[in-house]
Amino acid sequence: MKKERIKQFVLQNALKYGRANPKAVLGKLLSEDTSLKGKVKEVIKEIEVCIKEVGSRSWESMRKELEKSAPALLQKKEAKKKELPDLPRVDRPYIFRIEPSPTGPLHIGHTIVLLLNTGYAKKYGGKMLLRIGDTNPAEIYPPAYDMIVEDAQWITKNSVDEVVVQSDRMDDYYAHAKMLIGMGKAFVCDCDTEQFRVLIQKKKACPCRSLSVEEQEERWQKMFRGYDEGEAVLRIKTDVKHPNPAVRDWPAFRISDTEHPRQGKKYRVWPLMNFSVAVDDHEYGLTHVIRGKDHIVNMERQRYVYTFFDWWIPEFIHIGRVNFKDLKISTSEFRRAIEKKQYDGWDDPRLPTLRAFHKRGLKPEAFMRYVKELGPSRVDKTVSYKEFMQSIYAFNRELIEHEANRYFLVEKPMRVKIKSAPSMTVKIPLHPDAPSRGARRVKTGNEFYVEDTLEAGKAYRFMHLFNLMNKSFVSTELDKSLKAQLIHWLPVSDELVVVKVHMVDGTVVKGFGEPDLKKVKEGQVVQFERKFFARLDKKEKGHYSFYFTHA
Repeated sequence: MKKERIKQFVLQNALKYGRANPKAVLGKLLSEDTSLKGKVKEVIKEIEVCIKEVGSRSWESMRKELEKSAPALLQKKEAKKKELPDLPRVDRPYIFRIEPSPTGPLHIGHTIVLLLNTGYAKKYGGKMLLRIGDTNPAEIYPPAYDMIVEDAQWITKNSVDEVVVQSDRMDDYYAHAKMLIGMGKAFVCDCDTEQFRVLIQKKKACPCRSLSVEEQEERWQKMFRGYDEGEAVLRIKTDVKHPNPAVRDWPAFRISDTEHPRQGKKYRVWPLMNFSVAVDDHEYGLTHVIRGKDHIVNMERQRYVYTFFDWWIPEFIHIGRVNFKDLKISTSEFRRAIEKKQYDGWDDPRLPTLRAFHKRGLKPEAFMRYVKELGPSRVDKTVSYKEFMQSIYAFNRELIEHEANRYFLVEKPMRVKIKSAPSMTVKIPLHPDAPSRGARRVKTGNEFYVEDTLEAGKAYRFMHLFNLMNKSFVSTELDKSLKAQLIHWLPVSDELVVVKVHMVDGTVVKGFGEPDLKKVKEGQVVQFERKFFARLDKKEKGHYSFYFTHA
């Protein structure tokens, strides 16, 4: 067993996924050398030692080593581009939608369903509808109306074709409710909630169900001006012997006297989700409804509305959930934490919101790549949030690695004087693989900022500059015999900029950045050499605020 080969596969796996997976590396080794099958425990131990050794290294340094020792492992196979599988065909224009509630901005939990629907709309040349479900006045966060639209347009790259707000469509919901009452397919129930539950569990109808249409219409009017909140609901008549009690005579409208942030006190009888969704999906011509498996019962409820009106029924596609075993996603809890100043707003890098991902410089295409890999699977997937984000980072790195220019950042700078250091103007490529972009020019003297303690008797090399030992200049040419440790540096200069980088754990990295950072525009992503990618958020009088993207 060659340790060098183990290291090569560890580097390959780490470059692809952020951190090497021991099992994946083992699989590569066994496929290459079957004789190792009898030494699995020994091999795994060596793999884990190697992973620990390379764990703290930068992506760039790992890439360079692998490029030197095993360049074939860096070559990408010409794999067939992953695309979404075909959907059931329909004989009309394809229309898709997503319907978030305005309790806050969009977060990672919305992303898969949103991008699946958007991806299919693009695949079939269809229409993508964003419908804001705001018919529960008590749960609305007013700024979310605009936030949701902004987030959706960002993550879909402006692929949302129409935005609909449900509370603007109340008269249409009322019209359909009145029709169902007149058809004898809906009834107003003022039974005690517990009394109704006992009856329905026994597959028995409540007394309200058999009242005449005329009396139901009177009760319907009484919901607007008569009943108090909680005293009555409009129910859809279904099969009281349906195998699932949740489908039996389900509620379609209820009374709420809570003031609506958008509609004020104009309405007090509000449709519940299953009713408004069924009406809207028909009215807007939905052909495919792609959503989570937790909506299967809702589909059964909504089918009754479609059947009563003799409407064409769209294709319902229910997908599995991506469950994060170490992350609780709760918009209401995030909001409370923000109000308590535990987070610096909805775009705080510690939050799994789309606004935070945007601010950090992650690209929508990275999330779309993940969704295409996943597809509309009905199988639930449980991962750690870290594992999920490592996949996003790997896809994102492929997108930005070539476009992000390189710059120096010296954290916690210490000032040192290098004896006999020559005055130089060094040219450093903006990107090692793109010489046509030009270079940064850095003037040096004999004083520098470094972040490493320079030990006596140990050789160092200032990247792209010169070799030194005992704080004295040695030579300019790269000399492998010195076995010099490569370190960052910056010249002591008034031209340096103050840099702070907001990290995903809430900490802030502070230091000096090179003068050429002044040419970077707000919103651009750069790579701080041998450290990480980061997005420039603000420039303020020589102070540059970045947000960590990924390593």
